[in-house]
Amino acid sequence: MPTDFLTLLQRDHTDLQDELTQLLDPEASSSELRMALDGVRLGLTAHAEAEDIVLGRFELLPQLQILIAQARASHRVQEAALSVLVSSRPQTDSWRERAHQLRELVECHARQEEKYLLPALREHVPCDHFGRLAGAFATERLRQLAMLQPSTQIYIPTFAEARAS
Repeated sequence: MPTDFLTLLQRDHTDLQDELTQLLDPEASSSELRMALDGVRLGLTAHAEAEDIVLGRFELLPQLQILIAQARASHRVQEAALSVLVSSRPQTDSWRERAHQLRELVECHARQEEKYLLPALREHVPCDHFGRLAGAFATERLRQLAMLQPSTQIYIPTFAEARAS
């Protein structure tokens, strides 16, 4: 059975949560924190842009307008919180507070989408369109990631080891 749109959104939200949790690890090295922060930045940006582009096709449906606007607003708030986190000194109390706040924003966004937006999409988007959402989202997310640059240098063997553990 092919992956559906809900599964892809949940995977993105879970990956973001994992990276945000790693930012709160008091034992994490500076290198691990930089890599996790980059993962959050790249993942959040690609997710928000892909979701916006894919769901933008349905924003003129009256039943979805408010839900799509709320998802966009949620992403803007998350991106603003990420900007504040990026400008904070790592491993300080304010860093941890801001990382917690961003993690809570991502959690709340995920719950809202799963509880309201996705059921509304299933109800109001024709089946033939809904079936294509996963492919469109995955393609757009990859396109967005291809346009982004990591902010830190990554040594590939170290990156592979960190992802494997």
